[in-house]
Amino acid sequence: MAAFNRMLSRVNFIRHPIMLKKKIWCLLIAFCWFIMSGAFGQEQRVADSLVLIYQQDTLKDTARLRLLLDLSFNEVRDFKQAVRYTDELISLSQAAGNDNYLRAGYFIKGTKERLLDNLDEALSAFFKSAEIAQKIHNRRGEGDAYGAIGDIYSVAKSHQNAMNYYNRAISTLRHSNDSTSLASALSNAGDEFLNVKEYDSALVYFRESKTIFDKINYLSGKAYSLGNIGMVYANTGKNELAEKNINEAISILEGKQDYYPICVYLISMSEVYQGKGDEQTALSYALRSLQLAEQYRLKEQIADANLKVSQLFEKSGDMDKALKYYKKFIENRDSVNNINTVQKMADLRTNYEVAQKQVEVNMLHQQKRNQKNLLIYLAIILGLAMIILGILIKNNQNKQKAYQILDKQKQQTDEQKVKAERALRDLQATQKQLIQSEKMASLGQLTAGIAHEIQNPLNFINNFSDLNKELVEDMLTEKAKAISERDEKLEEELLNNIKDNEEKINQHGRRADAIVKGMLQHSRPNSGEKELTDINALAGEFLKLSYHGLRAKDKSFDATMFTAFDDAIGKIRVAPQEIGRVLLNLYNNAFYAVTEKKNFNIEGYEPTVSVSTKKLEKTVEIRIRDSGTGIPKDKLDKIFQPFFTTKPSGEGTGLGLSLSYDIIKVHDGEIAVQSQEGEYTEFIISLPI
Repeated sequence: MAAFNRMLSRVNFIRHPIMLKKKIWCLLIAFCWFIMSGAFGQEQRVADSLVLIYQQDTLKDTARLRLLLDLSFNEVRDFKQAVRYTDELISLSQAAGNDNYLRAGYFIKGTKERLLDNLDEALSAFFKSAEIAQKIHNRRGEGDAYGAIGDIYSVAKSHQNAMNYYNRAISTLRHSNDSTSLASALSNAGDEFLNVKEYDSALVYFRESKTIFDKINYLSGKAYSLGNIGMVYANTGKNELAEKNINEAISILEGKQDYYPICVYLISMSEVYQGKGDEQTALSYALRSLQLAEQYRLKEQIADANLKVSQLFEKSGDMDKALKYYKKFIENRDSVNNINTVQKMADLRTNYEVAQKQVEVNMLHQQKRNQKNLLIYLAIILGLAMIILGILIKNNQNKQKAYQILDKQKQQTDEQKVKAERALRDLQATQKQLIQSEKMASLGQLTAGIAHEIQNPLNFINNFSDLNKELVEDMLTEKAKAISERDEKLEEELLNNIKDNEEKINQHGRRADAIVKGMLQHSRPNSGEKELTDINALAGEFLKLSYHGLRAKDKSFDATMFTAFDDAIGKIRVAPQEIGRVLLNLYNNAFYAVTEKKNFNIEGYEPTVSVSTKKLEKTVEIRIRDSGTGIPKDKLDKIFQPFFTTKPSGEGTGLGLSLSYDIIKVHDGEIAVQSQEGEYTEFIISLPI
């Protein structure tokens, strides 16, 4: 089995090398066309679009060179046209004195000439590309050119010349920074040694190539190296190692949908099992290779697989199928211009005729033997009948034992059912407790927010009360003086101050009273009845309650809040306590997310929570967005499930969003979430008007 060669390599401003199977070049042309019609379809579409620019003939200087370079590289349908593009590129590059484009032009020309099977022209172009690359100190370009020259000598079966240039390519590329090209050159050199059956040398090159592909994490390259190593082991009789490496290569290539080398490796696996004497497994591998080759029109591998299947059927004595598949082998070999002798077909036919005559002779002998052995067969049948009778009796006894075992298992199953029902009841009770815990946790957050909210007016009341106490003492002191010594203006000023303070005490007392009444309204036993509710006011109140509740628990907590309420909404009919619970839960989650992200100490990060409402045609939309940690994509479809939480263990029961989802559904509304991990999370609530 051969290694995988480079199709072409664009250096610096050109693509990385693409590796293909190397065998007889005339067969490779058909495979290249298959690859290019699929994997390189994008390149041809690029070429077709560039032709329009080329025909306008408006680009000059370097822009024209670049256009010709792209056209010649991407043209994979008409190789002759691609050569014409390279000739123009070479001519203009020489006139402009641009060695970089000149080197690239010769390299692509060599590649296209090789695809046209013009090996002499290809070799000349690659030599010129290497010469220019050496002149401009382009190590990678020089190494790629040497490798392409080695490929051509390998196709021409000039082993010594091929190895000379492969080694020059390897030596040059070791001084470049292109690990992929180096690994490719090593693989080609190992393949050349494999072709001439120098297995130890081939193994050294293949292993180094695999080491590089492993290091740069290039899976396809790794697969090729594993397959090549497996081929060495297969040729040296180490079948277990061959099977291990080739199977691993096939597994990787199936994931990449790279079926050409898979077909080759399957044939190799067939040969491994054939060497073990397992003809059936060998045949299954060969048939699998044939199926893939025919599915993806890999003519070379169709031929190889037909040949292997034919050989296996011939060895098993099925000469009809052997002849059938050998004919297919000849047809496919001819279709790709591969040279095979008709003598093999003649030999197969001769073998078939001899085998047929032998079958007739064997049939005569078999008839005689059948007559002699008829009595023996009858005796054997009688013996078998006795054995079967004994087996039936034994089976009847085993059935009786099995019935006993089944009865016992049924009893155990009934016991397990009782235990499972008991466990289910316990689980349901635990779920109810967890739901109650979640509600109590929400109540705790609400209470903390109320306490913090009501603290401000109470502080004002206490402060003004203390101030009035001091003013009264000053007034009494002034009253105690003689009438002639008393300052009436001061007394009047003190009384006015006391009056003002009393008004402020009364004002903040009413404010505290309003807060308490409002919270009592929200915390009264839930009747589930809907009432007209100012949704903007409800959203604003619970936002402050959530914020102050978290501040009461953690003095270091802080976040920026933005609100954008649509005044056109007015009042809508909802159960305010239930919707308030939903809002409080979403606010708490939002503040938790921005706090978590703030702990990452991201420079310039500002925790932000935004709340907006908007009246739509038939619904009211509430959006709650935070700039926190976001929700992983794989968890977005699970967050409304009961007991699912993204918080660490112990920091959430996973019931908040599930309860919120149920509450919104009861209101005939919708709740959805949008998030980008590490950026934001936004919950959207839609309630019917």
